[in-house]
Amino acid sequence: MTAERVFTVARKEFADQVTGWRFLVILALFLGIALAGTYSGVGSYERDLDRYAQELATMDDRFDEPGRMVMPSKPPVEGVYSSMFLVLISYGGLLAIAVGFDLVSGEKESRSLKSLLSHPVYRDEIINGKALGGVALLVLVVGGVLLISTALLLVFSIVPSPDDLWMILTYAGVTLLFLVTFFSIALALSTLCRESGSALLLAVVVFILLSSVIPYTTTHIGTALMMEEPDRAAYGGDTSSEGYQAEITAYYGQWDLVKSATNLLSPRMAIDNLIQRIHNSPSSGATLEDTLGKIWSSIAALTIYPIVFFAIAYTRFLRMDIR
Repeated sequence: MTAERVFTVARKEFADQVTGWRFLVILALFLGIALAGTYSGVGSYERDLDRYAQELATMDDRFDEPGRMVMPSKPPVEGVYSSMFLVLISYGGLLAIAVGFDLVSGEKESRSLKSLLSHPVYRDEIINGKALGGVALLVLVVGGVLLISTALLLVFSIVPSPDDLWMILTYAGVTLLFLVTFFSIALALSTLCRESGSALLLAVVVFILLSSVIPYTTTHIGTALMMEEPDRAAYGGDTSSEGYQAEITAYYGQWDLVKSATNLLSPRMAIDNLIQRIHNSPSSGATLEDTLGKIWSSIAALTIYPIVFFAIAYTRFLRMDIR
């Protein structure tokens, strides 16, 4: 395998996708969803600004009590982006599936794959190039969404600060990981199925399982196996007692374990948890260790799923009987 041939296949795949009608439809849907999320985030941001202005106004009446004054903090612009990306990922998995469900099965049906293999290119170079081209397309889509959303904010005279920039880029990065996860699932099913229709149907079924069925089932089974929440009355209402604190700590420890298992098994729950934790981390005052303890399962899910399904696609394609 040579990198040059991999990039050649990737460029061809990228060009074919970008010039096709499906890319225009997917990009339009992504932009429509992103603009709706941005508009919703702008409305929430403006309400927070009004609340911030009211809190500042009340400070004028408290100058005689300087020891009790706490300056309110201005709402960050990155909250608009967190709202936008949360809306985007609601349907982004299905759009990512649309990018990859026929990358291999479609070429098998049109018999163009057999013609491609007649050229001086190896199978591993083809599958790696196709995967790289699809990921590049998703990078283009996420980057385009980010630029257009930023332009819309500038129209509303909302300018992100340098402190907001790294969080905005983090939102874009984890959203891209989420899209790559479902793209890898679609690519793997495209190599496993003989027909594109079957690959699309199975990919949608997997999307529903990972987004709804598995998190619902995992949460309910986990809560059923958990200990009961400690009763304050059993300790005479004394929540500071050593016995109550030990039980409540164990209870919330089990709940965190259930949430971690749910995030690990569901990319959708993982990305929701990750974006919310990133958004709340500045105001919560949590340490880096505490934050990592809350998001490790989300990071693992968004890393393991793409690796596993890309490995399935790679292995299956190398052993595929192409006639």
